[in-house]
Amino acid sequence: MTWERARRHWTGLALMAAALMLAAPLWCVWAPAMPDYPAHLASFALIAQGGNAIYHLHWSFVPNLASEILVPWLARLTGMDAAAKLFFTAGVLLWVLGPGAVHRALYGRTGIAPLFGAFFAANANFLWGFFNYYFAAGLSMALFAGWIATEGRGGWRRLAGFTVGVTLLYFCHVFATAALLLMLAGYEAAQAVRLENRNFAARRAVRIAILYIPAALAFALLRPRITDDSGVQFNLIDTLQDRFESLILYSFDHPAHLLPIILFAGLALGLGLRKARLHPAMWGVLALLGAGAALAPEWAMGGWAVDLRLPPLFAAMLFAAAEIRLRPPLRYLLTAAALAAVGGNAMALGLNWRGYDRQFREFRAALPEIPRGAKLLTVLDGDAIGERADQPYWHMAEFAVPARGAFTPLMFTTKGQHIVQVSPPYDRIAAATAQQGSPPDMDELNFLARGQLDQDQDIADIFPYLIGFQCHFDMAVVVHLNGPRAPVPAMLKLRKAHSFYSLYDIRPEGSCRK
Repeated sequence: MTWERARRHWTGLALMAAALMLAAPLWCVWAPAMPDYPAHLASFALIAQGGNAIYHLHWSFVPNLASEILVPWLARLTGMDAAAKLFFTAGVLLWVLGPGAVHRALYGRTGIAPLFGAFFAANANFLWGFFNYYFAAGLSMALFAGWIATEGRGGWRRLAGFTVGVTLLYFCHVFATAALLLMLAGYEAAQAVRLENRNFAARRAVRIAILYIPAALAFALLRPRITDDSGVQFNLIDTLQDRFESLILYSFDHPAHLLPIILFAGLALGLGLRKARLHPAMWGVLALLGAGAALAPEWAMGGWAVDLRLPPLFAAMLFAAAEIRLRPPLRYLLTAAALAAVGGNAMALGLNWRGYDRQFREFRAALPEIPRGAKLLTVLDGDAIGERADQPYWHMAEFAVPARGAFTPLMFTTKGQHIVQVSPPYDRIAAATAQQGSPPDMDELNFLARGQLDQDQDIADIFPYLIGFQCHFDMAVVVHLNGPRAPVPAMLKLRKAHSFYSLYDIRPEGSCRK
């Protein structure tokens, strides 16, 4: 690229630089400290292996398949660890460049506003390790940009192509398909109002309906029955803080509180001073995404954290819709400041992950201490962990699933939602729903061993499959970090102590022979 071309496209190059910086922490560690990452990695390995004696594959039309199809296929060329990171890197690129493509489709050029939307790529869905939704949401923004850019061109070929795209997006993740529907409906409604043509509005509505016919039929006729069909739970007041904190995170347990406020306040100031504007075709999009971000349920279709899905998407689209009108020197200064801040955020995340990575590498090095085929139970010592986040350790034991052929009850195996399934008789001691997807605390083990349901509400609601665990599991992976530890129940015998966790053999009691 010549200097002249680089000068003309410097905003696009700035977006690419931001995307690469945000993706860089993935490649600085063996395992990113995303709570769901180890369980997904184990699932990919099982899919590549075709299952084993404990887990089998049950392929079905699950609207949650993006990584399950792409990562094992890519791993044939790169290895599993690199394939998983490449998949997430693609997601980061889509989250940064997708809003940039929307902005370009609206204005015919790439301004600096989408660069401020790049911060929202480091959102809660990324830091939790929601593989399929994060990738699919980025893909939905790319499809939306394509829809805007091709308006008035292609006729039936455009309609057919985007129908295929929406259908593929549905099988990547159903919630991303719903988000794209909000964007398309909002855009077409705003365009119809601008053109003041009711007949044209009806034609636009029909086109959107046609795009979704195959996906709607697949949802109604092909989607497998969900084991955890507990309905919809909103909890709007209780989740307000979570929705805001989902926008930008410096690390899993460190949400950015001030940065989103600065970004939104800066845009509001620009709008008030007439130094910025929002594209009139995006008012409907922002209204629908904003309403969804504020009102989405916490639980739906057996899935948790639905309320975290739309807030970052709304924020990214807000800056995609904005045009900032400043003189070149000030634009260059703001771009440099934004890139410096993005780089600082990426560096903070990388340093945070390096600390966890040392622990995960220690666990990986100790995997030979675990007998092959062992049934592992993760236990959290809440007294020792204290106020520190324990979620990054929830699925750490899943590293032993492909490496040692182990069984863990927290693998992602919910029927109707995942391809990997638990084979009998292991299915009786595995979590059956997303609500049951967290490890017990050390203080709950005696209650679980005795089946004392009245001692702790969590035993009946979250851990029913662990009642009498001492009769079924071989080993416990107890995460204690370095705080003062709680007393260890008598049925646990120390096998090996490590720096932040210990391995215990679980000894069956006399009651297990009954």
